[in-house]
Order: sequence, then structure tokens, then C-alpha cells
Amino acid sequence: MAKRFIEKGLTNLVRARPIIIIVTLHPDGTPNAGTFGAYTNVSATEIGIAIGKPSHTYKNIKAKGELTINVVTKPIAQAAEICGQDIPASRSEIDEAGLTIEPSKKVSPPIIKECVANIECRYLKEIEINYHSFVLVGCIAGHIEEEFIADDGGLDVVKSQAIFNIGYPEPLYAILGNPFMVR
Repeated sequence: MAKRFIEKGLTNLVRARPIIIIVTLHPDGTPNAGTFGAYTNVSATEIGIAIGKPSHTYKNIKAKGELTINVVTKPIAQAAEICGQDIPASRSEIDEAGLTIEPSKKVSPPIIKECVANIECRYLKEIEINYHSFVLVGCIAGHIEEEFIADDGGLDVVKSQAIFNIGYPEPLYAILGNPFMVR
């Protein structure tokens, strides 16, 4: 096989984490939702997320220090695209997308009912990187649909049909199938 040497778009060579919707609250209490795919598990209790500094999501996290992470599945993929649009702060992306909110247990921003898994989080710190900031959050509580709990207690991304963006910035998604284990 021949390999092409490239020097641009290098992060596109390592892809695939389930798409998430981050919910925060605007200063007036209106729920804000933004769709994200650039994040990573930093530890067993921390997640790092690349967030554009001009975004409502970033500003709300900085102001209130709380957010929820909501895992997107195939049945609500179109709603996730709507949540990724630039909607004025006076309107909620959640309403625009036809999604339903439920109260969180430990933070103020709500969770999204239609999402199979939700994590309640608090802001810890950040590293500014040009346009983005790598925001580190602590995970303090979670919710998961019982039918999608994997053997290790986490989310079964195959069974739940969690979606993965495979063509950013284009809205090209995939779901995983045919998992295998190597021993």
C-alpha cells in the first residue's frame, strides 16, 4: 500500500468519539445547546472539550461553571445538527430541535431526555488554544438508559446507535457495528 505524505488536516486522521450535545444556561436561564465532537476522556472523572471561545456554550460555562453532556444517537441526529447552529441567545436550540429537557440532580443545566446517556459536569480549568479553549470538566453524576448499559457499566455505543462524525465539518455520521475483541 502506498501512503501519501500530508502536512494539513492531520487531526482528521484520528477520529471517532460519539457526538455530544452540551447544555448550559444563558444568564436569563434559557437553556443553550451546542453539538460537539472534539473531546476526550482525560481521566476516569474528567473530560476535556475543545470549545470555540466566541460561542454561547463557552461563555455560559465560564459564567456559571456547570454543564451537561448528552450523547446523541441516530434517531436524533437531525436534532443535533439544529443544536449546532448559531441561534440567538434569546431562543433555545433545544426547543428549535424539538428535544425535551429534564432536571439534572447536581447541576443547574438540564439533561436531554432523548439522549441515551447524560453526564452532569462542573468546570475545572482550561487551556487557551487560539480560537478554541480546551475546557476540562469534572464529571459528578450520570444517567444512562438501562437497555444500553455495557458489561463494564458504560454506554454500549453499538447497541444504542450512538453517532460518530466521520466527515467534519460535513454532517457525515456513522454508527458502529461488528465489534471485535483482540486478546
